[in-house]
Amino acid sequence: RKYNESIYFSQIIGYTGKVNPEELVELQEQNESYDLNDTVGKSGIEASMEIELQGDKGKETVYVDNLGKVIETRDRVEPSAGNDIWLTLDTELQKVGYHLLESKLAAILLARMDNIKEYHVPEGGSGGDIRIPIYDVYFACINNNIIDTAHFADRNAKETEKLVHQTYLDKKAAVRATLREELEETCTPYEDLTAEYQNYESYIVSMLYENDIIMKSAIDQKDATYIAWTKDEVISLNEYLNYTIAKNWVNVSRLDIDSRYSDSVEIYQKIMDYIFEKLDVDDDFDKRLYRYMINNDELTGKQICQLLLEQNLVEVPEDELQKFEAGTETAYAFMRKRIENLDITPAQLALDPHSASIVVTDVKTGNVLALVSYPSYDNNKMANGVDAAYFASLQNDLSSPLINYATQQRTAPGSTFKIAAATAGLTEGVVSTKDVIFCSGIFDKITPPPRCWRLGGHGSLDVTGGIQHSCNGFFYEVGYRLGIVGDTYNSDVALNKLARAADLFGLTETSGVEIEEYTPMVSDEDAVRTAIGHGNSDYTTAGLARYVTTIANGGTCYNLTLVDKIENKNTNFVQNNEAQVRNQIDMDEAYWEAIHTGMRRVVEGKKYYADLDVNVAGKTGTAQENRNRPNHALFISYAPYEDPEISVTVRVAYGYTSDYSAQIARDVYAYYFGLKDENDIITGTAGALEGGEINAD
Repeated sequence: RKYNESIYFSQIIGYTGKVNPEELVELQEQNESYDLNDTVGKSGIEASMEIELQGDKGKETVYVDNLGKVIETRDRVEPSAGNDIWLTLDTELQKVGYHLLESKLAAILLARMDNIKEYHVPEGGSGGDIRIPIYDVYFACINNNIIDTAHFADRNAKETEKLVHQTYLDKKAAVRATLREELEETCTPYEDLTAEYQNYESYIVSMLYENDIIMKSAIDQKDATYIAWTKDEVISLNEYLNYTIAKNWVNVSRLDIDSRYSDSVEIYQKIMDYIFEKLDVDDDFDKRLYRYMINNDELTGKQICQLLLEQNLVEVPEDELQKFEAGTETAYAFMRKRIENLDITPAQLALDPHSASIVVTDVKTGNVLALVSYPSYDNNKMANGVDAAYFASLQNDLSSPLINYATQQRTAPGSTFKIAAATAGLTEGVVSTKDVIFCSGIFDKITPPPRCWRLGGHGSLDVTGGIQHSCNGFFYEVGYRLGIVGDTYNSDVALNKLARAADLFGLTETSGVEIEEYTPMVSDEDAVRTAIGHGNSDYTTAGLARYVTTIANGGTCYNLTLVDKIENKNTNFVQNNEAQVRNQIDMDEAYWEAIHTGMRRVVEGKKYYADLDVNVAGKTGTAQENRNRPNHALFISYAPYEDPEISVTVRVAYGYTSDYSAQIARDVYAYYFGLKDENDIITGTAGALEGGEINAD
């Protein structure tokens, strides 16, 4: 195999490799000619279309004499090539989408980056407020292996590398000595340790759990001493470890010790030996050392920049280099320029956000025109024999490039789900297009009462207004009404109705694309919050793309497809493929009109769409998963509004606000409809972002 422009298509096309026994059994059920010597598709289209792509083996009967010399050949059958698979993808759109994601992710990082050492989410803060300290950027250069720390000890190491290596050796020796003193003599309660040494001791305990030195299955989690260590943090690690020995929670067979004659002192000493032997060769622990070297300014930002230069990881214009070396350009400014120019990419940093996806569909056919996942990898290094070092680097990459973020990442849909909730409310008769619901800012019919993202609420809104303003209060009420049985609210009843509506749009199953995709999770808790896209709902970008495709075309739910046609090279027979209709939504035209109008008004309210010469309708979604990490940013959309041709679905995981995803979609439309060329959209530098309103839409 030779894959062209692999970075854009690797997660769709996949790669090949030697068949394993499990694969062989499955393939032989379809074609008995497969054997253990065969090369087969391992992922993507290569795997799903393996039978079509494989072809037929050649064969012949060979007669030999008693010395093995061939004397006759008969019954020769020439091998025949497999079929060609033509995909529905628009190559240039796919490529533009990939570069667009990389550029915009860099722009988000720059917009959220500050020249500070650390950031803590304040009480009452949210995932939309989080800042990125420059010290996190410095550490990311080591944490995700941009900088090769192993080269610091190489005989060809350069000046800064040698200096940093010595600082590291001194740091490690000092930390080891302090830890040993803590574990054997000082025994400081965990709560009284510095944050640095709390981190080290927590890591040590995790290591003991993971390697089954302390048997998690044996621990009584209600035990007072266990709680004193894990929750109250009032005892030392020395006390906790000795207690695990006394309670027989320690797996002495893992410590190279004769348990028949060992006492607690000997076991404890063996645990100490194990800990420090492991820490000597533990890369993850070393990265914690580097983290605190940076935090404590033992390893400076300027040195990080110099390491990037010494290892030829970035190219810097001569005039800038002179300013940096003269000290007139700071390390902070230096790093910002590297990110702005994509000398260092979001994938390399692996900070939030570092991954995103775009799915573009033809809403009239169900064909997928682009299925973009960032970051990606080179599948040429996976086929024709795996490049072991490259594969290991992919597995250790914190940005997880082997994941197809369009089909193998699920997050809450946020307010994009409100279209399904509106559909449930309308079709179940709990709200009509003329009904008005008042949002005061707090919904007090359940406990604890959820709030609308807008302080003070939105006032009185109909369905169209609820969608337009993404009013949580409106959809809380819809979710509540769906669960009314007699005079009583039943969340499960409402959840079933919401799930039925979700199913109409295909949100209960994978999207149909012919590659690996995670099955969606339909919320089964808290119907009121589920109605605004929370609860425990989780959907892929491809699944949301099918959802908005169905909305755009007025109710035809396709099983999306990536396969355009299959061509037999031997017979010239071409089998055309079409997306199959999964179901048709039979809904009053007035309901569709209310939904479509609301979605159009969403986009009309975005200033950055004002100069786009095509009318777009869409729905934003900002989903908070963890208040200590940025929100997920989603946008579903279609255009032209008057006669839809395509849908564009964008997800930026941990992307702060849906405004960012909506701006990415805007540029996709500008390119697709020929309103801007590629150079206007992809400049090679991190594109600017506009607005970025922070809300829970």
